[in-house]
Amino acid sequence: MLGLTLEGGGAKGSYQIGAWKAFREMNIEFDGITGTSVGALNGALMLQDDFDLAYGIWHEMNPNTIMDIDDRIYEMLSNYQLTANNVHFMLEQVRKFIKGFGMDTKPLEQLIEANINEGKIRKASTDFGFVTVSLTDFKPLEIFKEEIPMGKMADYLMASSYLPIFKSKKLDGKTFLDGGFYNNLPINMLYEKGYRKIVAVRLLSKGRVKKVEHHDLDVLYIQPCENLGNMMDFSNERAQTNLNLGYFDTLRACKGLKGRKYYIEGFIDEITAMAFLMRWDEAVLKNLSQLFGLSASVPLNRLLLEEIIPRWIHLMDLSEKATYQEVAIAILENMAHYLKINRFEVYSLASFVEEIRKHKERMGETERPIHKNNLLSEELILKISKEKQLEASIKIMLENNGNIYI
Repeated sequence: MLGLTLEGGGAKGSYQIGAWKAFREMNIEFDGITGTSVGALNGALMLQDDFDLAYGIWHEMNPNTIMDIDDRIYEMLSNYQLTANNVHFMLEQVRKFIKGFGMDTKPLEQLIEANINEGKIRKASTDFGFVTVSLTDFKPLEIFKEEIPMGKMADYLMASSYLPIFKSKKLDGKTFLDGGFYNNLPINMLYEKGYRKIVAVRLLSKGRVKKVEHHDLDVLYIQPCENLGNMMDFSNERAQTNLNLGYFDTLRACKGLKGRKYYIEGFIDEITAMAFLMRWDEAVLKNLSQLFGLSASVPLNRLLLEEIIPRWIHLMDLSEKATYQEVAIAILENMAHYLKINRFEVYSLASFVEEIRKHKERMGETERPIHKNNLLSEELILKISKEKQLEASIKIMLENNGNIYI
């Protein structure tokens, strides 16, 4: 049996629907699904097999879809903005929360009621469970669909998503709290049901994640390599970006695509990768040496192998044990990023290199900012950020069109 676990994370949940799109294209089906908070809501839509509905909800997402909130409060929550000008206003809102008001989540409740089909969920052969916390009983609940009273599926799903800042509402006389406070990634629920192969779609949100370590458990983690934004950022732009990230990150994890920011299929052996790294001409290596403040008396090939490549590894946050293949692909990715090449596409290695070459050829002379006469001094290089050092290095290499090929 193959299981799927969906982590909680509020507005980041669109990432999971992007993952679902990839699962569907690869004909991957799950026998059981567990989730917490938004992961539970997305899981319910998956159980209903309502992909178009789920994708449409997230693709058209905006703050008013989820909560009735003053625009100023939303702006502060979504961007962590707290200034001298708005602190008094924010404190007044906090006082209201303490008095028992809280944020009105009526839009979210209506969204759940309108789109959760309890009949479909109960009839589905797929196992389904999620997590919430009963504040009244001081007790966490890890419940499966068969344990939920008839007619209460939508209510319990809402209970799994109740953040402390939401307006208090009772269910069966009890007050509930977001399940992320107990277990934000309920892999254990599937394991205890007999599942030994599980795909876990992470959102890397704040919340408790219970460790599940068993010798017979095989978990494939799909997770973003970059921040998905604030869990309260329900803006349409963020939702659509995370849909794309979820889709392509899932393809990467399942198909073994290369790259961290881009998605590249194909194999490059160590000899070919090494040849790519050694191909830069003397002018480029001298400029890189000057950029990094290296000794001019050391032969250039030694500088490349012993000094420049280790600096690239550091600047690109690669492992000290990174292969030449990993270094070469990371350099190509940084070139593509600098040239603003579309990242949401699966490239073959050859097409990726060709795309870099095409974009480089379109660059005008005014876009070539690094030359010998304006290289940064060693003292200044030591003070600027890794990102700036890497960008300067990439600019130098992009000045040499002929060497961008594998």
